[in-house]
Amino acid sequence: MDKPKSIGTTIKRLPGQGLREKRDELFDRSVNEPAMLMLAGWMVLVMEGLHVFGKVQPNIWLGVLFAAVSTVYAVCKIRRARREIRMYKRGEEGERIVAQAIEQDLVPLGYVAFHDIPLEKDSRRFNIDHLLVGPNGVFAIETKYYTKPAKGSPEVRYDGKQILWNGATYRNRDEIAQAMSAAQSARTLISELTGMNVFVHPVLCAVGWCAKSTDLYGHPVLLTMEKTLKTAIPKVAAKQALSVEDRNRIVAALRRGAQ
Repeated sequence: MDKPKSIGTTIKRLPGQGLREKRDELFDRSVNEPAMLMLAGWMVLVMEGLHVFGKVQPNIWLGVLFAAVSTVYAVCKIRRARREIRMYKRGEEGERIVAQAIEQDLVPLGYVAFHDIPLEKDSRRFNIDHLLVGPNGVFAIETKYYTKPAKGSPEVRYDGKQILWNGATYRNRDEIAQAMSAAQSARTLISELTGMNVFVHPVLCAVGWCAKSTDLYGHPVLLTMEKTLKTAIPKVAAKQALSVEDRNRIVAALRRGAQ
């Protein structure tokens, strides 16, 4: 199994950049191509129409059929792509909200932030949304910006095993596993870059939701909101002592990035 590795020459990226790149790629693949096919279908129809009016042997029904089929196909593809694009756009917005909170509230406290770290493992590309290096350790933050319910207060609860959004899982997703996987990937990356075995605290940030944990600092993953990052992160007890030299070494390696 391949270890996570950095993509590109630098790890310094903008928050949400990975989602923006996915959104642009999806637009090119699922919107532009069907639109071009639909245009081709209508061009055939127009050409056949010209044949009719030009008293040339036409096949207007062939043009109608081609235009209809290409239009139906393009509309289905575009509608599906629009839903995914909205999802990526919301995810990007959530990462920007969290990044702003980090830069405003945690960086002044001595934390160094990295956003949208692209990694690759087993030919699968993914991102660590935010990585913090600070006085009490290293933190990998997984951001979730789910749509709020139409009625009632948006509340997310975590009991140490399962996370529920207004009493239910969100589309059968396992956000806790994602947060822990991001932390493990960050730990592996730091080890490859520096040779240091550093514990990385997994954090799940529920943007815009009221986060409640039955044991805030005792569960495997720290559940927080963007508004409480500034108080929750600094209170986490360090799992291992990191000297100023250690932190500077990690920060310098992350800034250089992996080749």
